[in-house]
Amino acid sequence: MNLRVSSLTQSNNAVANIRARSSELAKFQEQISSGVRVARASDDPGSYPALAQARAAADRLTSYSQTVADATSVLNAGVNVLQDVNDVLVRARQIALEAGNATTEGEPTSREALATELDGMIGRALTAANSRPDGKTLFAGTAFATPPFRVATTDASGRPATIAYDGSTDRTRTITGRGTTVDTRYVGSEVFQQSGADVFASLIALRDTLRGTLPVGTTYSQAITQQLTDVDAARTVVGESVGEQASNLATLEALQTLIGDAQLDTAARANELEGTDFAEAIVKVREQETALQAIYAVTAKLADPGLLAFIG
Repeated sequence: MNLRVSSLTQSNNAVANIRARSSELAKFQEQISSGVRVARASDDPGSYPALAQARAAADRLTSYSQTVADATSVLNAGVNVLQDVNDVLVRARQIALEAGNATTEGEPTSREALATELDGMIGRALTAANSRPDGKTLFAGTAFATPPFRVATTDASGRPATIAYDGSTDRTRTITGRGTTVDTRYVGSEVFQQSGADVFASLIALRDTLRGTLPVGTTYSQAITQQLTDVDAARTVVGESVGEQASNLATLEALQTLIGDAQLDTAARANELEGTDFAEAIVKVREQETALQAIYAVTAKLADPGLLAFIG
């Protein structure tokens, strides 16, 4: 037997074993320091497909959560606008009641002051309905790049006489999950310009009545009564829209809670699959260290000068 060749083979085997054991030792040490057991498919081919599914599910849930958050933000902004317009209508009702009493009816100065206030309220309602807090209009339906309302005609003094709607007739629906959607951007004409409940028309008519422009065949008192009815009708429609959007917000809040729970479950599943079992990893580190020590001991003997002299 060629002892020199046998010794060289043993030495090469020892070096290969040292490299293999060192690699395993480094792997388990990295698992302990990072807390991650499976970083790539080769780390655990059996568990990696399930881990990939858990990660994909986590990504989907993150996307759904962000979409729900965005939809919530849009609806909250919409409710704020509706409440602002409702405040305008509440004040308009007060003006109509005040304008209807005998004292105000007989005092042009008082009526003009109320009409001037209504001029500002018309502008406030128009600005609110055209709001675009996120860069997109809230009440133009799917045409959210378009300002939904504009002054179509003016009176002899340049004041708004009619308001036109330029938005879409379809609501924007946001996908919040598999097979689920929620209405977020509403059709402005449905909210602010229903027949007999037109926010702008009722405000303009009340203003014009205060300035003495009455519908044909109508007395001042009759006109004020009708406009009070129209303002109340407009408030009812706006209130219904607030209720619907508030309901959508409640749905989104519940959905966000469900998504949050699912995210926790998915994260726990992913951590279970990819996370380090520290007790096991520490045992593995000690095993590799013990094996390396044994290999070093054998290698040291192979390198002993006396043994080499004997072989030579």
